Amino acid sequence: MDLKILRCLPNLRRLKVFTSSLNDSIDFLNQLESLKLQTYDIWSSLISLPLNLKQLTLVGAHMSPEQMDIIGKLEYLEVLKLQTVDFEGNQWDTIEGGFPQLKFLKLRKVQIEEWNTSSDHFPILQRLVLQSCDSLKMIPPILGDIPTLQMIKVYKCAKAIKDSAKKIQEEPQDNGNEELKFIIIPDY
Repeated sequence: MDLKILRCLPNLRRLKVFTSSLNDSIDFLNQLESLKLQTYDIWSSLISLPLNLKQLTLVGAHMSPEQMDIIGKLEYLEVLKLQTVDFEGNQWDTIEGGFPQLKFLKLRKVQIEEWNTSSDHFPILQRLVLQSCDSLKMIPPILGDIPTLQMIKVYKCAKAIKDSAKKIQEEPQDNGNEELKFIIIPDY
């Protein structure tokens, strides 16, 4: 990635980066709202992101807990898509106050076994999509208590994920969210 060229584009709003490794911070792109990073190396050196990001897609990344915390602190992030992402330690522990504006979360082919969270870590989440998440043991049941959650979609996932989605669906929602829809697509 050529940072000299990017520095000449301060008003850039959308950016797609395909690279073998990402070793530079791009937080100087203050107007950037949508970023797709596709990398085939450990995403170890990028320590900050543009603060105005509304959409972030990561493909082929290896994520440490600290990097996920950085993403969780992006105040304006509304859409997060993680595809073929490896979580360090196969675990994702969200932080208090994290993802304050996130409305859409898609996890596709992520290497994660445990996802520990709270309903107030995604306070306005509307849609959750899980695709081909074979390692994940369960959807955190507490997500069913998010009052704004409208849909959980599960497809091409392990039976345990489908079972946990059904369990959330069967339990009465503590927040009175009776409109929560579940889309569980069977494997063929």
